[in-house]
Order: sequence, then C-alpha cells, then structure tokens
Amino acid sequence: MTVVAVAVTVGFLVGPWLRTAIFANRLPRGDPAHGHCPHCSRLVLASGDLGIVGPVALSGRCPSCRRRIGAPPVIIEVVSAGVSGLLALRVHPPLVLAALVWAAAAGIVLVAIDASTRRLPDAVLAPTLVVVLVLLVVAGLVDHRSSELVGALIGGAATFAGYSLLALVTAGLGFGDCKLAALLGLVLGWFGWEPLAAGVTLGFLLAACYLLARMVIGRFSPSEQIPLAPFMLVGAFTVLLVVA
Repeated sequence: MTVVAVAVTVGFLVGPWLRTAIFANRLPRGDPAHGHCPHCSRLVLASGDLGIVGPVALSGRCPSCRRRIGAPPVIIEVVSAGVSGLLALRVHPPLVLAALVWAAAAGIVLVAIDASTRRLPDAVLAPTLVVVLVLLVVAGLVDHRSSELVGALIGGAATFAGYSLLALVTAGLGFGDCKLAALLGLVLGWFGWEPLAAGVTLGFLLAACYLLARMVIGRFSPSEQIPLAPFMLVGAFTVLLVVA
C-alpha cells in the first residue's frame, strides 16, 4: 500500500503542473492570446508552453483581474491522484507503473484540451511519447521482459499506422489522434494483443455511443468534429485497469 500512497500523493502534487499545461496549450503558439488571461489579456505564463507553477497555477486565478483561468483547482488534482492510485493498485513493475502514470497525467491534459478546443498539442504528446518509450525500453531490458517490449513497440507502430490510414479516408481524425493512438498502442501492447485490441475497440465504441446519444437528443450535425481523445483514453485505461 506504500506504493499506492506514494502514487496518490504524486498524482495530487502534479495537479498544478497539469492545470498549467492545460491553460498553456489551449491555444496554438501563434495565437496572439496564447499564454494570456482571456479576461484582461495579461501575460500569465512565465516561460514556455508549460509555464512555471506559482500563485496562478495554485489558485487558478489571474494575478491581475483575479478571475478564474484554466481548469478549477482541486478537480484536476483529485482526478490525477485517483488515476495514479488505481494504476498503482494494478501495475507493480516500477518502471512500467511510472510509464503508465506519466501517460495518464498527460492524458488528463489532452482530454481537457481536446474537449474544449479539438486540439492535441505536440508540446504535450511529443515528450510523453519519448518518456513512455524510454521507460518501457528500460523496463524491458532491466526486467528481462523482451516479449512485452516487442509487443509494446509493435502495438505502438500498428495503432499509429491504423489510425493514419483512417485519417486519410475520413474527415473526423487528425494527426494528433494518430500520435495519441501510438502512445496508447505502446502501453496497451506491453500487456498483449488482446488488451490492445480491446482498448482500441472500446474507444471507438464509446465514441459511437456518444454520437448516438447526440443523434437521439437531436444535437448531432454531420459536419461536427467530436473530440476523440477522451474516448480513446478512457477506453485504453479502462482495459489497462482490468488486465494489468
């Protein structure tokens, strides 16, 4: 239970960083309002896409006009702590757990951004892919889990190729979705082909249920672009918690 407690604590403490990342990446870098308070236009990010954690990130308010900016405090922290704790209950190799917790933290950021802006920024996806890949490679070498490592690498490549093919023939998928699929393929592929197939399938089923619900209530538009990241991530991590 010590590992679970540590994971929950770490998940809660990284919450301000996650909220800062959500705020920082809600707009493209070329947008004039990038990094500025949407209410008073003051620049509130100290540096880079992630900014630095300080009074703004901790309070969730602009230091100038004191109005709410970004995700509300505590909510992201609680979600991050809960997901980290659940993963720690199910996953025991330390390096694999670290990879999954990192991916889950980035997933929280991506869900928040995609749900509001229909974007999956490289500033979040790229470093997450690198860190998760490195952790899984080291885990495979140190723990002599070559078969799991090969499965992860093939899973990442296969899901990226599959989503890229779909992106070429459908208008609802973007390249960000393809890169997210590669990330999820890495972590699901570590546990085998069945979890990989189940995680991908569940993500599509959840998205289909969402579309069906919008059709039933009369709010569906053929030109509507739905955020796929929430469904992809919920599907993948649901499967992980079952099979890990």
